[in-house]
Amino acid sequence: MGLSASMWTSVSGLIAHGNKMNVVGNNLANVSTIGFKSQRMDFNDYLYLGAGSASGPTQIGAGVNTYAVLGDFSQGSFESTNSGSDLAIDGNGYFKVRKPNSDEMYYTRAGDFYFDKDRQLINPQGLRVQGWRVDNSTNLTFNRGATSLGSLSSAESSYVGSGTPTDIVLDMWNLPPKQTQSVSFTMGLSTDAGSDRTTNPDNPMSALWNQWDGTAETPLASTAYTGKSDIDIYDQGGTKHTLSVYYDQVALKSDDYEIKGLPSGYTVYEYLVTIPPSEDNRTYGGTVTYDAKGNPVLDGNEQTFAGTKQAGVLMTGHLIFNESGQLVNQTAYTYGANGKDAAGNDLTADKPCDQDPTQMSSWQPTKISSNGLPVFTANFDGKPLVNSVSEMAANGGTPYSVAENYIIELDLGLRNTSNNPAWDNMATSLADLATQAGAQPNDPKTLDFGTKGATMSSPNRETNASFLKQGKSVVQDSDADGYSAGILSTYQIDENGIVYGSYDNGETMALWQLLLCDFDSPQGLYREGGNLFSETKKSGKARQGVPNDAGFGSTTAYNIEQSNVDMTREFVQMITTQRGFQANSKGITTVDTMLETVISMKR
Repeated sequence: MGLSASMWTSVSGLIAHGNKMNVVGNNLANVSTIGFKSQRMDFNDYLYLGAGSASGPTQIGAGVNTYAVLGDFSQGSFESTNSGSDLAIDGNGYFKVRKPNSDEMYYTRAGDFYFDKDRQLINPQGLRVQGWRVDNSTNLTFNRGATSLGSLSSAESSYVGSGTPTDIVLDMWNLPPKQTQSVSFTMGLSTDAGSDRTTNPDNPMSALWNQWDGTAETPLASTAYTGKSDIDIYDQGGTKHTLSVYYDQVALKSDDYEIKGLPSGYTVYEYLVTIPPSEDNRTYGGTVTYDAKGNPVLDGNEQTFAGTKQAGVLMTGHLIFNESGQLVNQTAYTYGANGKDAAGNDLTADKPCDQDPTQMSSWQPTKISSNGLPVFTANFDGKPLVNSVSEMAANGGTPYSVAENYIIELDLGLRNTSNNPAWDNMATSLADLATQAGAQPNDPKTLDFGTKGATMSSPNRETNASFLKQGKSVVQDSDADGYSAGILSTYQIDENGIVYGSYDNGETMALWQLLLCDFDSPQGLYREGGNLFSETKKSGKARQGVPNDAGFGSTTAYNIEQSNVDMTREFVQMITTQRGFQANSKGITTVDTMLETVISMKR
């Protein structure tokens, strides 16, 4: 090994340190680049040549080489901004963006996004941010005698969006109206003695139902009940209506009757779900035909609920509380729920229910939703075959429910999680319940819950709200879905990557959920420039997920992630690189001097 080899050894040092200075310089150049991930260069000893020595064979090094350039994928600091579409990932993951008019996908930590004129979420290069669309539709269907609305699952998934990830576009600028499908109330009902405002010795369990008069200007006097809940609901056209629920305690014993079979300290309330009688457009009777579009049409022989005593009554039933004031049982009756006509025959798909709504026998135990809640029908526009939860249409094909888009589930604090088609041990109708309270051999009249069974007792039923004892009945909370038409006014993005739209009708709705991706080997990602990475065989396939789930970081709006370049460390690397470069250059000049000496000796 000669002097020329020594020179090339130092030259390799110059080349390696020059390359490292490029890496250091690139890091410092991108110290303010958002989402930038710095790099470092590692060296390795390059080559060894065999040589002889007094002690035997040996090796002499022949220089240095670039061993690896590794990325630092640690978290960068956050900088706050004034834009709600600016996003930073706190933790693992990358945003996925698509090149317009192609299927090319890239990954980035730079979340400087904004909505363009077409309301697409893009970055400054025009790449489309990817996410899952949120399906806000809820369709109520029938299954084995029960209704289906939503899910029984109590486990909340981090995935709000569904389907195939695609470009995020705020295309729901105009929000169409949505009919109410679910209402809930939490009531604090008094258990004080003397809270039974309305009594009926012949039908003690149906006193409110009998007291209601849909033909009167005031259907129910204010002195007839101990509590009342009002809430706004919406029909299919987005028109607002008032739904009222009345409550009145049922005295368990009077001079005329006695209700037995309940444990000591239990309390019973009757409730009545109503709308204004003038807005009740249900009908009964008549014959169904179909128009050219297949819509059901009545022949004109139908009778309207309006003008009858029970006009406006949608559901009635009972709430039973234990000695601690907790709701433990419930009954619920709706018109024509047994799916039979007045003669007791099963309804056909082309025949509407013709039971007289003023008769107690026409009110039977209602169906339940898959959420375990009783349901009722509200018909505001007079559409045929939406008067009972059991009416069906056919039009020459498979029977289907027209009423499913008009049915509302009621949550008063108790759910049936057994998902049974019908509730156990409930009286077959209000008339049957009244019969159970008929004259017994010994006065007073008695209704024995223990033997006759008028409640929905089952080990599979659980409460989802508390009804507390107190001196005065009050509404503690109420809620209902449904809304009128609205226009998008603003948006916000939460830590789970969910894009919410806020509308001028007061509704806030989840519209999209951001997609995050991660890789088994981020070191294998290819740096495309423009704050972008692309997938390679070395990185492995992208793992998809959503923020705040399965190891993915959360999203923080009004923030962008800064470069993770540590300037102090880079300056240290710059100094050591410079010294290494100078040392190798000194080696070259020294070898050059030595070569000149050798050449001059020859001369």
